[in-house]
Amino acid sequence: MQMKNYLSLINMPDQTWRNAINNHPIQQSIRQFLNKFPLKTHRSLYGIRELDVPSLYIWGPGWKSGQETSFDQECVKWQTFLKFGKFEFETKRSNEPLMSPSGKLPFLMLSTDDVLVDDAIEKHVYDSYSENLGSLTNEQEANSQAYIAFADNKLRNALLYYLWCEPANELMTHKKYVGHYAKPLDKVLFHKYKNLAVKELLTRKPVLDKEEIYQEADEALQAISTVLGDTDYFFGSRLPTIIDAVIFSYIHVILNIPLRRVKVPPNLLKYSERIYNDYFLPEF
Repeated sequence: MQMKNYLSLINMPDQTWRNAINNHPIQQSIRQFLNKFPLKTHRSLYGIRELDVPSLYIWGPGWKSGQETSFDQECVKWQTFLKFGKFEFETKRSNEPLMSPSGKLPFLMLSTDDVLVDDAIEKHVYDSYSENLGSLTNEQEANSQAYIAFADNKLRNALLYYLWCEPANELMTHKKYVGHYAKPLDKVLFHKYKNLAVKELLTRKPVLDKEEIYQEADEALQAISTVLGDTDYFFGSRLPTIIDAVIFSYIHVILNIPLRRVKVPPNLLKYSERIYNDYFLPEF
């Protein structure tokens, strides 16, 4: 009997079949039950409004009061590069990496609702605002990429170790990255981020020797200092390029934490101060 009823349903015309299902006593009972609990749509906690200008979503605020720059090196890099390109944007201190399609900050949301991360930000700025940025020869570009990789290894190792592996800095790092979350979520996320940082370090250094990590960062800064020399920007460029955003971001964060275990050479100190004054202070 049940099989006969089933076959009669599937052989019905589409609209007749739908009507039969909708008028079935069980379906009506379910509908009556659900009507007692009407759905209500709430505004998303991290909803993004329509934008008049592009917005860069970052970790913030900075290490010092009143700073526009983020406390996070990667965020400072893209803040700086956008300013180098004279790209009009707003800074949003979201402190929520899950807002980003990449699962990390920063990300740039354009007024067209397109979302850019990492190299896509660099490409967009170069494609649209290249007249405000320096140009390098093929050899200089190759050297630039080599020194960026060098900094992303040696200087990043020192920052990650100092923030996530030094027991004395645990409270400071906790406050910056997860202090805005309720307990116990803050502790869960802190351990998650710490594990990610340690995992990243171990991909480059099988043994995490603190003294060696800081010494390598010192040596890297000396080598980078030699490359810069007494020029305004790397490789004698008249205008800044991506390597200037990268190196400035590391020096700026190292100086503002401050990471005293690493010594920044005098010419890099002047370089960092000049870029900060030229590109960040005018907005205050």
